[in-house]
Amino acid sequence: MADYDAPHNAPHTVLPDDQLPPVEPPSAGFIVQLFVIPALIVVIMFALGAGIKWLVDRDNNPRSYVESLRRNTAGRWQAAHDLADLLRNPRNQKLRDDAELAEQLAGILDKEIDDGSLDPNPIKLRVYLCHLLGEFRVPVVLDVLVKAAKTERGQTESAVRFAAMKGLAVWLDGNSRKTGEDQQAASGVVDIEPKLMPTILAASRDEQPLMRSIAAFALGAANREEADKRLERMLLDSYPDVRYNAATMLARHGRAEAVDVLAEMLDERQAVAIEKEDEADSRGYKRDLILVNALRATTDLAQKNDTADLTQLSKAVERLTAPELPSGIQLQAKEVLFELNKRRS
Repeated sequence: MADYDAPHNAPHTVLPDDQLPPVEPPSAGFIVQLFVIPALIVVIMFALGAGIKWLVDRDNNPRSYVESLRRNTAGRWQAAHDLADLLRNPRNQKLRDDAELAEQLAGILDKEIDDGSLDPNPIKLRVYLCHLLGEFRVPVVLDVLVKAAKTERGQTESAVRFAAMKGLAVWLDGNSRKTGEDQQAASGVVDIEPKLMPTILAASRDEQPLMRSIAAFALGAANREEADKRLERMLLDSYPDVRYNAATMLARHGRAEAVDVLAEMLDERQAVAIEKEDEADSRGYKRDLILVNALRATTDLAQKNDTADLTQLSKAVERLTAPELPSGIQLQAKEVLFELNKRRS
């Protein structure tokens, strides 16, 4: 992704979730450049929990977090962070469909955007509120997330734009995994075409590679023909992480157009994608993540499209069984190769 002075989003802007990185991350710079797989946005957001879990006894009263967020204190972003963790807990999944709670939180973010402070703590709060609202499965959060994704009154506020687009992407992905009555109950009568697509398509053309990368994930989660056509064009993006997200999402939809970029991702050297990493551990960690998720995308494509010519991918996957590669990569490559060979038989 783009070079940032601190993790995650916004050019030369410190984001709070950058300060709370994924499990055993090698470097902040690496985290910034890690939007190479669809699930990775969710991984990053799930990994915010390096801070102290305060007031965990409030789990049974999530609205007490709302009261904390309404207080004008420097640390109230922590309430948004902890409430997001609460929503991700499998025991509390019904909270994600709580339209009243979501509306209250959306109102707080809307007010914060209108206040327009570019000081660090208000920016941090808006970033966490965007992450939090993306965890809901009700449409009441969409308008304010779109508003946040389109508002930038200063360089520091680009952090909020990125967080809002991630929130939209996670919301779309969460709802795309629901079907039938569950999906109808979760999304109501919302039509994402006029509500979200213009914002996501604009983000896919943003000058910041990080925004384009997140937008690629959101386009894939939207699962619309117009979105897939845009993803096909994004396969030619000059920034590798944008191409990789586009290819991975197209593979999820069984689109053979992803083959060439998936083959690029399956290159064990990953020279282009990791060239900006200064630390050896960071380069190795990112390379392995790209390979793992390219293998998963290859499996998705093979399962969704039984007529696509995957010879190029089979050869690339076979190279990943080499003994000098990490054992986990070898094992996954052998499993994928078995599936590909079975598909041809």
